[in-house]
Amino acid sequence: MKEENRCDIYIVLNHLQKRDPDWKHVKMLPKFKTIYQGWADGCVRHHIHSRVYFSRKWKDGWLPFMEFGEFFNYAME
Repeated sequence: MKEENRCDIYIVLNHLQKRDPDWKHVKMLPKFKTIYQGWADGCVRHHIHSRVYFSRKWKDGWLPFMEFGEFFNYAME
């Protein structure tokens, strides 16, 4: 996928840190991964992609723009 068509997952973490300074603590990283996994589980339940797809995207550190927007909205709720 082209660089301009994807977005870094950790941009969401940066926005969470701006909204709440407690997110800057290193112990919040597992909680961020839990948020991602919760969103991914919902997508798997709705047959959007497979679990393997979302685990690969987590390891790659990026999502396509459309999915990034959905994850961003989910995390900011």
